[in-house]
Amino acid sequence: LRNGIAATAASTDENFTRLFRLEGQQRRFDHLRLPVELVSDQVSISEADLEDYYAQHTAEFLSPERARVQYVELDAADIRLDSMVDEVQIEALYAEQAERFVVPEERRARHILVSTVDSDEETINTARDKAGQIVDRLDAGEDFAALAAELSDDPASAAAGGDLGFFGPGIMTPDFEQAVFAMDVGERSEPVRTDFGFHVIELTGIKPEQRTPLAEVRDELISELQSEERADMFFEQSDTLANIAFEQPDTLQGVAEALALEIRESGWIGRDGGPGIGANEEIVETAFGVDVLQNGNNSTAIEIGEKHVVVLRILEHQEARPRPFDEVRELVSNAVRTRKTRTLLEEQGKAYLARLEQGELTLGDIAGNHALTTESHPLLKRNAPAPDRAIVQQAFSMLPPQDDRPVYSGLLIPQGGYVL
Repeated sequence: LRNGIAATAASTDENFTRLFRLEGQQRRFDHLRLPVELVSDQVSISEADLEDYYAQHTAEFLSPERARVQYVELDAADIRLDSMVDEVQIEALYAEQAERFVVPEERRARHILVSTVDSDEETINTARDKAGQIVDRLDAGEDFAALAAELSDDPASAAAGGDLGFFGPGIMTPDFEQAVFAMDVGERSEPVRTDFGFHVIELTGIKPEQRTPLAEVRDELISELQSEERADMFFEQSDTLANIAFEQPDTLQGVAEALALEIRESGWIGRDGGPGIGANEEIVETAFGVDVLQNGNNSTAIEIGEKHVVVLRILEHQEARPRPFDEVRELVSNAVRTRKTRTLLEEQGKAYLARLEQGELTLGDIAGNHALTTESHPLLKRNAPAPDRAIVQQAFSMLPPQDDRPVYSGLLIPQGGYVL
């Protein structure tokens, strides 16, 4: 809705002109950053400062909410099989997947190509005649490899005497493949037409179809059969797991006994995760969900991997709570020091700013007093990425100078320091 309104909003020429002028504005300015080190040695912190800050900002020093869970996990990889795979099953799977263990026949050929790609009918006829002449020269006893190197329009194979190496079915274009697989070793074809042109082909070798013996793939087949059996058992047991966990929602003991699973315990897990199974986002989301955390029920089966599920319940839960003062004393001290330092630096910066505006000092004077460097910037636009977005924005918020007198401003920047 918001986008629809914005996209159809009307604007006057005056608005466009003002926007164009604003975007096109440029500013030239100098800036000096007063670092926190300028006042850090002036900061003093009392015990009362620490206690007051802790009392007013207790929410900043909370121990996060956390929980420990009990869980059982069912992993197909851990399922032990009661029986061995028998020979009949192995042989049946080998026969069923016969194609998988067969390397098809491969043939080796060489060719001389007369290209006709993007050619008209006259050029095609000329190419056909040229291919015929090549056949005649071969019949007359000229060397195939020499003619390929001289005449073939396939530069890759021409450099090897026309040799294409061994290839199996489905590699070459259909007409080329049909011709090659119909030939005997040493036989040469008449010109064969394909989308590439006319080929004169000679078959130079045959690798017969090869079948991998059962003995070489026996272990692989046994592993597959066992994997299938484990998968069947996993799905059966996961149904049992889900049913018992639902029927006995206040304990995992029944699930553990029925499926011979170990009840395990996690370490502390926060809403942002934790060690072990706490690294799984779905585990964390489920553990802190209403049904598990507040109602005290077993979770549903949570899939944490392929054929790998977990059912959990809350073992222990701690709400977020304030950390003792002594435990966070250093954090409080750092926070108080940072705040006091920034306050003192801002006071120092504003005092300098007042003197700059009164003409008592220049940025160069202040820089010289503290061995700092003033940075000068050429004309910059509003979207300039440097020196810093906050500094650029502050420069564009200032009024333009009058009577060639510079205009001053100051701001405390988030990165630390006060900028004039």
